[in-house]
Amino acid sequence: MVNRNGPAFTPGRLLAAAVAAGLAALIAFAVAPTPPRLGTATTGDRALAEAVREAAGSDGYRALSVALVENGVIRTAGVGDTGGPVPRPVDASTPFEIGSVPKVFTGMILADMAARDGLDPRSPVPGLKDSITYEELTSHRSGLPRLPGGLGMLARAIAANYSHGNPYGGQDVSDVREAAGSAGLSGRGEVSYSNLGVAVLGNALAERAGLPYPELLKRRVLEPLGMKATTTSPPATGRAHGYTEAGHEADPWVGTGFLPAGIGVWSTSADLARLADAMLKGSAPGADAATPRFTEDRTRRVGYGWFTTTTKKGQVTWHNGGTGGFSAYVGFDRDGKRGVVVLGNTDKGVDHVGLRLLGHDAPEPSPSPQALIAIAITLLLPLGAALTVWEPATRRKPTRNRPQLDRLGVVNTTTTAVLLLWAAWLIGAWGALPSALFVLATAATSAGTALTLTRWRDLPTARQPGRRLPALFGLLVNLAIGIGLLLAT
Repeated sequence: MVNRNGPAFTPGRLLAAAVAAGLAALIAFAVAPTPPRLGTATTGDRALAEAVREAAGSDGYRALSVALVENGVIRTAGVGDTGGPVPRPVDASTPFEIGSVPKVFTGMILADMAARDGLDPRSPVPGLKDSITYEELTSHRSGLPRLPGGLGMLARAIAANYSHGNPYGGQDVSDVREAAGSAGLSGRGEVSYSNLGVAVLGNALAERAGLPYPELLKRRVLEPLGMKATTTSPPATGRAHGYTEAGHEADPWVGTGFLPAGIGVWSTSADLARLADAMLKGSAPGADAATPRFTEDRTRRVGYGWFTTTTKKGQVTWHNGGTGGFSAYVGFDRDGKRGVVVLGNTDKGVDHVGLRLLGHDAPEPSPSPQALIAIAITLLLPLGAALTVWEPATRRKPTRNRPQLDRLGVVNTTTTAVLLLWAAWLIGAWGALPSALFVLATAATSAGTALTLTRWRDLPTARQPGRRLPALFGLLVNLAIGIGLLLAT
């Protein structure tokens, strides 16, 4: 008689586990997350391209498009490819999503309206509570939170993290104003970065000018600088496709209400080089926006959108940007008469690349607390999948806390393990951890599952009546999570 409660590691069952592990490892190897690396494709100035590769390294980037301004001379280079269905080498004319960089456009519009139209930046913005001023909004000192509150925005942000989608979908101008009106103020007068605040500012400036924000941006900044390639919607063709550090393609971010904060704005390194060059010369509309006015900490001050950081080699005025699949940096060093634009089509930051090209020291970025959490989750999910199936596979006899195995319980543990692996594949920090971990965990999980399934005919159909309902509930939960992950992919 077969012992239902023991694993009975017979040669046949061990062989089944080994075969299952081998097949699973092959499949996992084929579908494992593949973190992006810079390809060999190179365009533009070869010397600059080599400097870019040296400054950036190769891990975590798919492509970088760069412009360097030196004494009024602009050089450009591209390394890597666009991704997408038909990858092609990037160059200075390849459109990238630029994230929060357009916050400086909004600050420049404010400075230009102050100089030309008599707008007092220290006056209250009409319709906002507590007499919040234009200047407070552009310098992140209004006390408004980084993003709107409420369950809707939270749900979109969580979903975007898992699906690599757009967290700003459906957010129009009225939604932004409503969010600002209902938000509580915290730390007013202190610099605290706020997408919501700059979005409110840009929409207020557009209302004052009697123009939609895209038209105001075009007339006040883009046309005077000759920036014809900067747009407020994804280009139909030729654009770079964004990716996470784990290699998943990310959706563009779009939200009309947050356009002034940079959501939905695309540009090229050649176009943004015009901005950097004009800021160095002081000829850009609203160039006074870059003047540092307020202190954030001992090394960083903020003006109207632009930040100024003091390094060991001098001062750099800059702004960066990041979305679900893109990163950007625009900076200039007036004393060194240098400006730089770095655009990347992954979510790995490029600030250090820009600083190095400007001749300033810049260490590799340290992992953020969120990144460390993601790394921990990436380690725990595959480990949890393996442990979930190996515990019943090695269970020798039932106890009070570990009841006798049955078919419903096996189905439950198997689906739980699959979901854990699936979630690890989808949201894991595979840019920081090797994909081999995913392959090994999948192989181990499959081996444990096989050991249990070889006992299937000897197991009862379901648990005792008192334990059946919780098991069925757990199975339904797994099914719901599986549907959610399927929709996310």
